[in-house]
Amino acid sequence: MKDFINNFFQASNERLKNPLIFSFLISWVAFNWRPLFTLILSEQKVEERINYITTNFNETQFTLYYPLFVSLGYVVLLPYFTWIIEKIVQFAKSGRKENLINEQIYDLKGKQKIAKEERNYEEEKAGNVEISELNNKILELSKKNEERQKEIESLKIDYNNLKKEKNKLEQYINLESPDEVEFSEAIKVKLDQEYEDFLKTEVSTYFEKIGTEISQFKSIPKNTEAIIIEKLIYSGLISKVDDDENQRTYYLLTKKGKYFWKNYVLSKNIMTQQEWESQDSLPF
Repeated sequence: MKDFINNFFQASNERLKNPLIFSFLISWVAFNWRPLFTLILSEQKVEERINYITTNFNETQFTLYYPLFVSLGYVVLLPYFTWIIEKIVQFAKSGRKENLINEQIYDLKGKQKIAKEERNYEEEKAGNVEISELNNKILELSKKNEERQKEIESLKIDYNNLKKEKNKLEQYINLESPDEVEFSEAIKVKLDQEYEDFLKTEVSTYFEKIGTEISQFKSIPKNTEAIIIEKLIYSGLISKVDDDENQRTYYLLTKKGKYFWKNYVLSKNIMTQQEWESQDSLPF
């Protein structure tokens, strides 16, 4: 008996596990709860309860068709309905994930823009630093260039001064040097002829006084007319030298002038010492 009961309950449990039977039972109870509650909870006698149920709840659609349709719909349509629900949920989840991914992508693009702008800023900043350094170098080189230009100008001035001094010294040396270079015979003949012509001019009368002053003091006697000096200069006998540094002017005999002066001095007769003494002893 015990085994029979256990087998009965086991078989019933297995049948209840069947989706169709379980769903049919649930749907049958749902459609026939009133006669079921009347049978269980009514205070009438059992015969009266059965008669009441048979009389009032004998519709086949509630006792068979509706529970069967619902159970079949549950068994057949529920998986599809569940599939549709899962698809909808999956679509919703996929949409949420896509929205999350799009949001993350949007954030990453924003970060990329920020990183790009920061990189551009750093590059521009570095470029500005390089430009500033280059400007400083340019200013430094400009200052050095100005200093070099000043040094060059100063050296040019010194060079010009030295060149002038050199020219003066060369002119002085050339004019003051003794007649180490002898004139050729042809030139001497020509100079002698010019000397003879010079003695016939009015300027020659001043030559003794001017030549003596130049030979001894490199200057022109005071109160000498300028036209006389100019004639001697343009005749090539004397040379005028301006010393800007010492603020003075001096005169020198040219080679031609020295040649004339030599001839002039040698042509002059001088008195002997006795003649000088006898001239000094005269009462007048």
